[in-house]
Amino acid sequence: MARTTRITYGQCLVLASPRPANQSNVDNLTGMKRVQSANLNFSFARQRFKQIGSANFVGDVNVTNPEITLGMDYYYTNGTNEMLLGLNVDGAKGSTLSGLRKPNQDNNFYLLIGSGVKDEVLLTPADSNFKDNFNTMALGNCFLNSYSMGAAVGSLVAVQTSVQADNVELQPYDDNAGKLIPAIDAATQQPSTSNKYKIKKSFFQNTTNQDGLVDSALAPSGIQLTLPGNVNVPGLEFTGDGQSAFINSFSLGFSVDRTALYGFGSIYPFGRRAILPVLGTLSFSAVASDFQTGTLNELVRLDENNERSYDFALSLLGESGNTGLHIQVEGAKMDSEGFSQSIGDLGSLEASLSFSMSDTSGLKFSTPPLIVNQPDGGANPLLLSVQATGRTSTDTSVYNADGFKYEWYSLDPLAAVGSNQSSYTTSATGNYYVVVFNELGEATSNSCEVS
Repeated sequence: MARTTRITYGQCLVLASPRPANQSNVDNLTGMKRVQSANLNFSFARQRFKQIGSANFVGDVNVTNPEITLGMDYYYTNGTNEMLLGLNVDGAKGSTLSGLRKPNQDNNFYLLIGSGVKDEVLLTPADSNFKDNFNTMALGNCFLNSYSMGAAVGSLVAVQTSVQADNVELQPYDDNAGKLIPAIDAATQQPSTSNKYKIKKSFFQNTTNQDGLVDSALAPSGIQLTLPGNVNVPGLEFTGDGQSAFINSFSLGFSVDRTALYGFGSIYPFGRRAILPVLGTLSFSAVASDFQTGTLNELVRLDENNERSYDFALSLLGESGNTGLHIQVEGAKMDSEGFSQSIGDLGSLEASLSFSMSDTSGLKFSTPPLIVNQPDGGANPLLLSVQATGRTSTDTSVYNADGFKYEWYSLDPLAAVGSNQSSYTTSATGNYYVVVFNELGEATSNSCEVS
């Protein structure tokens, strides 16, 4: 296959599977959104042996599975990528790291690589045309290693992340019946020989409803910080009304350390246990309007050992004022602060904080609805259904028991069909879709045909 050295738009895409990793990936892959770069690295844990009387090493052995990491940089959209990385996006029900202690919290990633000459993923006319025209780099049993997000007024919201894998395969996609998944079978401690994956055009559709509710670049009022009520920091006041402040930029990040669990007779670990808690970091810069009074010993009272901690809320706002992402930081403690003034310029404040993160507290993400399972078409009559995740609500006067509201529509002609549930049974042919609502926004499903 002829190739080019320059990566073109549409030549490469990244797919992710649901959890756990050791299952069929024939119908359930989802394309990652707005990925800008991906890199794969691996290193061997090799031990070499010496011997008295020998000038050279007399042997070496790989004592554990190679360290395999996949790094990805992307622009934030609507929480789709975060969900695929295994982060909880329903802050009403749990922290960002919810479920981290549970087994089988791994998944698979697939990098689809075209030649760059004529084979581009988005231009492939049918599922059968993926055969013999693309290579796949398949990574099995992937766990999140690190996550960091940075946002600034006038710039895109950028995310850097890395995952650790237990296995990697690079091979031509040459079988429309499916290729074996790269995950390790826990029973045999060897790569799976029964589950397969397929590449389909539907995986690259807008499968989670929208390209993103956060604008491509943030306006001056696009990052809103809600200040805790107990802030008494000597320095400069934030711009904003009451407890709200519109800031210039912020960065947020954390890493997850894991212990690989090995059994006798296999180089592959049978699990990776997260070491909790982990340390999260938050820093932000803001334009200041005036000096405020305060004393440093209000932040750290060493004699009483009661250092202050703060709860912050950050919202990324779209042009229409909708919330594309709501972030809650719990129990943050001040690490450093600085402020500056210069003639002809506004005052500015820089602050850095850190906070403890576990699977129950520390950091919470809340997103607009994300449609996990799209409605499928078929023969009439048919039960259509949809499954969503994202911020849920307990306000049953507006939302259903699952925390969402639903509106089903037909396209032939366009009309509401009157169902407000996650499922709808139709006895008429045509095309249908559903709009899902939560407190932060809405999401529109792909349309499906009932024949």
